[in-house]
Amino acid sequence: MKAVLAAVPNPSAASSSDAVLAALADAHARRVQAEEEIRLLLAYGRQFVYPHPYTFGELASASGMSVSGVRTAFGQQDIDKVAVATGLEPVPSEGEES
Repeated sequence: MKAVLAAVPNPSAASSSDAVLAALADAHARRVQAEEEIRLLLAYGRQFVYPHPYTFGELASASGMSVSGVRTAFGQQDIDKVAVATGLEPVPSEGEES
């Protein structure tokens, strides 16, 4: 909790904006960025690793998600972003059993 409170600017030093709302907005932006990073890493782990993509179980454990959560966490847009960022092509999937 100390780390969270340390991120809150001193209200007396804040400009006309609200320090608590600004800190919340900053935290939200970091969470949105982290969620995108997780989606892209999941997409990479399932669609770009050959010959053995990471299993849903491995990715779920590492990401703190459920297997079903990993299955639905990323979509084609995320796969496309990974392809552009890496220059790689997604590996054709032969079923989603793992």
